[in-house]
Amino acid sequence: MITARQQASTTIEDLEPIFQPRSIAVAGASSNKQSQGYEFVQALVEIGFPGPIYPVNPRLEELLGLKAYPNLQAIPGTVDFIISAVPATAVLDLVDGAIEKQTKLIHFFTARFSETGREDAALLEQELRQRIKASGIRVIGPNCMGLYYPKQKITFDPALPNKPGNVGLLSQSGSHVFRVIQRGADRGVGFSKAISYGNAIDLNEGHLLDHFADDPDTQVIAAYIEGVRDGRHFFAALKRAAARKPVIVMKGGRTEAGQAAARSHTASLASRQAVWQAAVRQAGAIEAGSLNEMIDLMVAFVHAGPSHGPNVAILGGAGGEMVETADLCNEAGLNVLPLPSDVRESLKEKLPNTWDWVGNPIDASILEWGRNEAMEVIRSMAASPHYHAVLANIRWLEHTLNREDGEDVFRRTLEHLKGLAKDYGKATVMVMGEPEAQQEDRWKTVRGARSELSESGVAIYPDIERAAKTLGKYASYCAAQRTRA
Repeated sequence: MITARQQASTTIEDLEPIFQPRSIAVAGASSNKQSQGYEFVQALVEIGFPGPIYPVNPRLEELLGLKAYPNLQAIPGTVDFIISAVPATAVLDLVDGAIEKQTKLIHFFTARFSETGREDAALLEQELRQRIKASGIRVIGPNCMGLYYPKQKITFDPALPNKPGNVGLLSQSGSHVFRVIQRGADRGVGFSKAISYGNAIDLNEGHLLDHFADDPDTQVIAAYIEGVRDGRHFFAALKRAAARKPVIVMKGGRTEAGQAAARSHTASLASRQAVWQAAVRQAGAIEAGSLNEMIDLMVAFVHAGPSHGPNVAILGGAGGEMVETADLCNEAGLNVLPLPSDVRESLKEKLPNTWDWVGNPIDASILEWGRNEAMEVIRSMAASPHYHAVLANIRWLEHTLNREDGEDVFRRTLEHLKGLAKDYGKATVMVMGEPEAQQEDRWKTVRGARSELSESGVAIYPDIERAAKTLGKYASYCAAQRTRA
């Protein structure tokens, strides 16, 4: 006999229809601009959700130009999707109203359930779970930010970008969802969907991994998970998803302190780290140890280009920075091989004064940036089959602005850099951190260059260490995929 849990683990449900509502009600809508009840309505209005938006609050007549309703029952017709910003004590009545309105999906931003550690709150969550299960309505949450789906003009925050991309994100943490979307956007990464699912009384990490595995708009999956609701379903879903697409997983609650925090955050009991790491590795997914590493890996999968091996050509900055780059790349599992003789010979005419001095990493301080000598060398290396990947530390470019012709050199070099990955079809990452100079015009120029490169599809990293570590992990993953194929 197949149990309900086994059935959930073997039957994959198509969730896409419930993520495409024709109408949305915000229960607990508020005229207080500091409240989430206001922001949910504001976000939907500003992103341009095409269907009816119904603010629900008995003390409101209208909000942001929309007619408000005293309760769900007063809304004409059906309501496909309800966002709940009501107090926890009101959620059972809300479910009754949702049943009457033939609702398909409820997002409970509402919190103060089992994550509080209080017995009465845990009992209320259990009752809510049973009520939902009997109703057939699907639920995101409680205690979460909900659904961000820019293609369908659905968002939970007016500050989030409205341009869709190809990364699918699932997260138990609402604040992490916001940070990943914003930081990813700053580096040219967009999202197909992002779902913050909190306490997961219904839809959990297994369901969402299954969904993203099948989603044609999602090419890369990222997940932040504090605790697993159904271990068997999760592992099967992770393995299935990782066989189709890169899956980056960050575990919250890896330490005793983190486990204690996770219990108070989403009522999740964190798994032992060794067991977790083994499960992720066996499934073929990639583990990230921090939010920054998760975003760095996303940037690589979206922008770096194909990785064919571990041999890296390095534009290494100057002096100690060049040495540091070589060390960090080697420690990340990359091979820093010297220039092959054919590449060196090809540089004789182009660099008559330094051709026999140049090595890998390239010491940018011995080259003439005004004559694009650094780009000549890195392009020659990128074109060589001797190298599989390119790491260009272009922090040095800022110093060309000290020259009389600095702006011209800066712009010309920037244009060369934009096409480096596409021109040679090799994994390429670049390092350009915060501007080192404090002058306002210099700051704007460097910050603008970073944005320009990201918008052009360049994999940009803020420092050498993160770039090298990411490229090493990316190359290792791609090598493993080639072995599996």
